[in-house]
Amino acid sequence: MEPRQSRGGGTGIPAAVLALLGGIFHLVGVAGGAVLLAGDGNLGRALLTFLLHLIVAATLIIGGVGLILAKPFGRSYTIAGALLALVLYASVLVLGAFGVYFLGLADQTLPIGYTALLCIPAIATIVLASLRPTARWVTSGWS
Repeated sequence: MEPRQSRGGGTGIPAAVLALLGGIFHLVGVAGGAVLLAGDGNLGRALLTFLLHLIVAATLIIGGVGLILAKPFGRSYTIAGALLALVLYASVLVLGAFGVYFLGLADQTLPIGYTALLCIPAIATIVLASLRPTARWVTSGWS
């Protein structure tokens, strides 16, 4: 008797949960961007904050729901959303080092440790969604 291989729910579901939590986190950023749009004097920074958080949140939430439904697009969107989040965090760090602040950060208040900490769940999401068992999960599904 040959041992049965896992369908990948052990990696697919945690990746989906991390993607959904990341999406919710970025929805808070969307709300913050909306507040900045309503009252900030710097319209460009406020609009950039709002749109970047909206794009990342939408991509992660679509990916998380797709992974829970065990659909192949869910895996792709989850990986893309987590990569977008990582690029966003890296750009905050790099641009902040040069004195360019966005995403609601005021001048000289670059939270390097906090921003680096945000990378951990994004990296975990990418790793879990990229694993072979997750690929099996989205092709075989719940059945």
